[in-house]
Amino acid sequence: MIKAIDFCCGAGGLTRGLLDAGISVVAGVDNDKRLRKTYEHNNRPSRFIAENIADVRINELRAELGVQSTDTILYAACTPCQPFSTLNAAKSDDGKKSLLLEFARIVAQCPPDFIIVENVPGLHNAIGQNIYQQFMFVLKKNGFLAESDLLDAKHFGVPQTRKRFILIASKHGQPRLPAPTTRENPTTVRECIAKYPPLAAGEESTKFPNHASRKLPPHHRRIVKAIPLDGGSRNDVPDTSILLKCHQRHPKAHKDVFGRMAWNEPSPTLTCRCTDVYCGRFIHPEQHRGISLREAAALQTFRDNYEFFGKSFLEKSGQIGNAVPVQLARELGAVAIRFLRDFSR
Repeated sequence: MIKAIDFCCGAGGLTRGLLDAGISVVAGVDNDKRLRKTYEHNNRPSRFIAENIADVRINELRAELGVQSTDTILYAACTPCQPFSTLNAAKSDDGKKSLLLEFARIVAQCPPDFIIVENVPGLHNAIGQNIYQQFMFVLKKNGFLAESDLLDAKHFGVPQTRKRFILIASKHGQPRLPAPTTRENPTTVRECIAKYPPLAAGEESTKFPNHASRKLPPHHRRIVKAIPLDGGSRNDVPDTSILLKCHQRHPKAHKDVFGRMAWNEPSPTLTCRCTDVYCGRFIHPEQHRGISLREAAALQTFRDNYEFFGKSFLEKSGQIGNAVPVQLARELGAVAIRFLRDFSR
């Protein structure tokens, strides 16, 4: 049995996938205390540790969690991705970039058997290359072999185009990233969310947890109704006078804003504002509203009983959009389990 600690765990997408793969995740660590209820409610008996990764003393944490030196251990880290994103205009070396190096410090102080890192593509290119090289130096110095690449979640059973940098490292030989399972036939939006009851903007259904959509101001509602069904965009609206003034002046700017998802394709990449019609192609394929929290969670492959808690709609939306898709996490966990099984033969 592999035991895992999930650093920068967020709402628990990676934790849930590792648990589903058969890994015992003993704790998730995150400095956002608001995530505790969502994390612990859905991932028992895994504990939520409210602590900044920079403050973690790994030997003390392992002792607190009952992790023994004889246990097979996996550390996972999904440090905040915004500093390395190509969408982030400010490329300064801010504090968030150093969080990956804080994870490297933890690895060096008490090396695990396996490591999983997930981040946006910018981590290993010019935007984050210096941080990445420092991280890889620590891994090599501590006897790890690693494989990394850009993986698209839609190739692993996730109904969403979501390219991410994935690294798997091992102290027991050369690991391999998972092979795509749905490259030729990705899961579609229809297969994922067609089952949910219809909603009007601002409504909530009690049939599924979190099946609630955001309210729309009148001018946004008018635009949404004018967007053609099943993949239409605001560029398809004949009467451009109803569009927002900024979109009238700059029709090609942020072209997916006020766009509908297409039924028979994977969704676009979900963000922390994935239920807002003015933040991306997040309008329901045929209903005149943004996708619901439940639909967004389903597109991230959370099961219907995975409930999100928060004081605001945006807080819950952020938990969903920032998560690692559960099915992708499950595939990553399965790699570690297979590798350990083969190594033990």
